[in-house]
Amino acid sequence: MTIKSFEVTKLKIELKKPFITALRRVDAIDDIIIKIHTDSGLVGYGEACAVTAITGTSNEIILNELNEVVFPLLLKQELSLKLLDRLHSLALAPETKACIDIALYDLFAKEAQLPLFRYLGGTRNQLITDLTISVNTPELMAKETQQAIDLGFNFLKIKLDKDILTNIKRLNAINALLPQNIKLRLDPNQALNLEGCLEMLSQVKTDNIECIEQPFDSHDLKSMKILKEKNIAPVLADESLFSLKDAQTILEDECADMLNIKLMKSGGIHEALKISKLAKEYQKSCMIGSMLEGPISLLAATHFALSQKITMADLDSPLYLKEHPLLEAFHMQGETITLSEEYGLGIDAIVQGLGLFHTQ
Repeated sequence: MTIKSFEVTKLKIELKKPFITALRRVDAIDDIIIKIHTDSGLVGYGEACAVTAITGTSNEIILNELNEVVFPLLLKQELSLKLLDRLHSLALAPETKACIDIALYDLFAKEAQLPLFRYLGGTRNQLITDLTISVNTPELMAKETQQAIDLGFNFLKIKLDKDILTNIKRLNAINALLPQNIKLRLDPNQALNLEGCLEMLSQVKTDNIECIEQPFDSHDLKSMKILKEKNIAPVLADESLFSLKDAQTILEDECADMLNIKLMKSGGIHEALKISKLAKEYQKSCMIGSMLEGPISLLAATHFALSQKITMADLDSPLYLKEHPLLEAFHMQGETITLSEEYGLGIDAIVQGLGLFHTQ
C-alpha cells in the first residue's frame, strides 16, 4: 500500500464557554485536518492543534511544513513504520508530526482491520476522564465544581494561577463542598515559584490531591525535584515533557512522579509509545492529556491511552465543544468515554457525511 495523495482542510468548532488558564484563553478550536489517500483505497485522517502559547506553533507554520516538507517526502512512499521514524527525525513542529502520525496510524489499523486501540495492543474500550475547572473567582470555581460533581465526575482538574492567596481561597471553597471520593488534580500551568507553591500547599487540604501538574516554569526541573522530594503531593510533569529525551532527563534525575503525555507535544503516537514504555521501565505512571484539541486528535489520544493501560486521563475537551457530529465517536456518558469497534479511528462515515474534503 503506497501513499497516493493528500488533502488538507480546517475544522473550527466554537466552545460552549471560554477556557481560561494561567497561559491562555480559548474561545474556539481552529485545527488543521488532513486526509491521506492510498492506492488501496484506504484513507487516513489526522489533525493538528496549534498551541502557540505552549509550543510557539501556528496554523501557518503547520500548513507550510505539511505542504513544503512532509507531503513531498511521503508521496508515493510505501506505508510502513519506517515512514514514522523518518518523519520524527525531521526538524518540524510537534503538531505537524502529530497530524501525519495520527493519519498513518489510522491507516495501519484499517489495513489490519482493527480499531486503533486494538491494533496498538489494547483490550478495553472505555476510559474515565477528569473535568477541568477553569481559573476564575473562588465562588464561580466552587459553583462549577458542584456542577461537575452533579454530572458524576470523580476526578477534577483545578486550574490555578500565580495569585497564591486567591488560589488558597479557590481550593478552600472547592474543598468545602467536596465529597470524600472526589480527587483533585491541581494545574497552575507553570505560574508558581517554589516558595509560593509550598505556601499554597501548606494552607489547603492535601490528602485529596492526586497530583500537582507543572507548577513551575518548564525549565525549572530543580524546583520540581525539590517539591517531589517533600512528598506533599505527587508531581506531574507536563510542559517540561515533549520528547523521549525530555522524559529520560526527568526520570533519570527523579524530577517528577508522573508524566503527562500529549500527542501534540510528542509529535503523535509513535513517540508517545516510546515515552510510555520508558515510564514503565522506571515504574512511573502516565496521564494522557490534551491541548483543548479537535475531535480527531482527541480520539487518537484516547486510542493510545487505552492501548497503554493509562488510567489517568484529561480528555474532557469534547464537553467544552459545541455540538458537532465528530463528537459522536466518543460515545461519552458523564466521565466515561467508550470507543467503538470500527476500524482505525472509527470516523470515516462521519467525516464523509460532513463533506470536509473534495474527495469523499
